[in-house]
Amino acid sequence: MSAPASRRGFLSGLATLPLIGGSVALIGSPSAVAEPVSPVLMHEYVNWLAYEWSRASIEAHGSDRGMWFPLHGPAHQWHAERGNRVRTLVPPSTRAALVLATVGCDWREGGR
Repeated sequence: MSAPASRRGFLSGLATLPLIGGSVALIGSPSAVAEPVSPVLMHEYVNWLAYEWSRASIEAHGSDRGMWFPLHGPAHQWHAERGNRVRTLVPPSTRAALVLATVGCDWREGGR
């Protein structure tokens, strides 16, 4: 079994274990995925984000038609405080593979 498949199997196995105390806490947080940034990765990441935004809008507001990006609150402030520094030093491409892998999206060609 390949390494990514065995990790997924291990993590899904954890989810099926009976829990003492009612929860499982993962220690630490993923910080990188060993995937080169490619046009395919960025295309699929943008597709995933657009669909996720649409579904989140429907869940939060009942519709994705005419929705706008709320320019207030902690999430907006997170980006506003970092300004150009985040856009230039930490571009979205640096987290695209991590986000897609975290949600279980096999974005690679032929992964559908």
